Amino acid sequence: MFTQSTVFVLLAAILSYSNPSFALNPVDPNAPAAYFATTTPTNATYVVAMNFVRNGDIYIHMHSSTSCSWFGVGIGDQMDGAGMMIAYKATNGTGVVTSVRRASGGRSEPVWLGDHDPEGPRYEAIFTDQYAPVANTAKKGGIQISHGLCRNCSSFGSMKLDYTSKQQPFIFAIGPDSKLESDELDAPLRRHEFYGHFTMDMTVSTSNASTTYGRVPAPNLPEANGAVADSLFATQGASEVLDGHEDSEWALPAHAALMCLAFVLVFPMGALLLEILQSVLWHGVAQIVGVLFVLVGFGLGVHLSHHYNRSRNFNSGHQVLGLIIFATVFIQLGLGVIHHVIYRRTKQSTIISKTHLFLGPLLILLALINGGLGFDLAQNHHDNIPYGIVVAVVAIIFLTARLWLLFKRRPSSYQPDRESLEAYKTFGPGYQDIQTPVSAGSAAHHFGFEMGTHNTAGRQLAPHRGDMNRPALAVKT
Repeated sequence: MFTQSTVFVLLAAILSYSNPSFALNPVDPNAPAAYFATTTPTNATYVVAMNFVRNGDIYIHMHSSTSCSWFGVGIGDQMDGAGMMIAYKATNGTGVVTSVRRASGGRSEPVWLGDHDPEGPRYEAIFTDQYAPVANTAKKGGIQISHGLCRNCSSFGSMKLDYTSKQQPFIFAIGPDSKLESDELDAPLRRHEFYGHFTMDMTVSTSNASTTYGRVPAPNLPEANGAVADSLFATQGASEVLDGHEDSEWALPAHAALMCLAFVLVFPMGALLLEILQSVLWHGVAQIVGVLFVLVGFGLGVHLSHHYNRSRNFNSGHQVLGLIIFATVFIQLGLGVIHHVIYRRTKQSTIISKTHLFLGPLLILLALINGGLGFDLAQNHHDNIPYGIVVAVVAIIFLTARLWLLFKRRPSSYQPDRESLEAYKTFGPGYQDIQTPVSAGSAAHHFGFEMGTHNTAGRQLAPHRGDMNRPALAVKT
């Protein structure tokens, strides 16, 4: 006969199998917790409440405004090596995914730790708290909520939790207002828009693992009696924001601007200056300015590549083609200098000059294509539209200018009916008094007759040498 305790055990087992969230340790509604809340300069909300358990688990509620592409908290006083919990919207735009990551290599994008370590940290979302009916969801124009348990999360980063500390350091950050919706735990992140750190009193927020288990704290203070209201979010058992900083991806637009200026404007303009001014000096000055833009832009690109997981290995199409273009720019510069030196001495074109003339347009074309690949790599796909429009407009202007220069300097076709016969006076005395031009037909007939190119049939007699009305052409044989 089943006892009452046996029934409870079987019921708990069934619930645990049907819903993993019920498999969590028994919870204490009065579990201790610390609360941190702040508002960024852009009026974005960030709130985190944590309950720490001495067995290494962390129960955490965290939320921010949905305008933020991501939000997260990390253990320690600096980003390098810190263990973090980072959340962002799911693919459907209404769910929230939380990823456990670790930063490495300074202020670079944190890396998802993966599932290769069975003893490593694991995040389990919790949906069953009565005070958080919208846990792990995002509401457009409202807040996005991460609500769950991070198992074994107290010691996987560079700094371990000290449960006796009254000023345990933490860092936090929120991402920029950009679209990020993914179900992947290693979804790519944009550089944070605001970040800082704070401390928590571990003595008022830690549960004893042997006797009392923890639970995810309510998103607001205990005295709010479970009611959820933005006005009740406050800081308790934690410090205010320490060293809060606004941040931006300044290097990314700078890299794009310099490369676009070089290949869309400066290099094509340098080619036109050679045609318009007929000056190698100004052509060379323009191209050197373009090379300097490329050099600085390339340095910024390499700097950026080390900050993001998607570009750290330098194996994307944009990066590979960019390296080829960068090397070819200096080859093109060298070919131009060598051609100029040789031409000044010989006044003749060489295979070097022909290579230089062919390589220039090809280099610009490849760079323009690579610009589109760069916007894709930076996850700024929408920028390809204005970029394509600018490139098309500049290309039309450039081609129009080249065609105008081509036709303006095109040699006039030979028109003998407009040519003066002054030049032919030296042929004989019979030309001395001729001052007017002759038609093309009469001139051809006259010269053909005197040179014997006509058949004798139908030939007119040549005038006497003394007849000045019609000059005769004397030919010595």
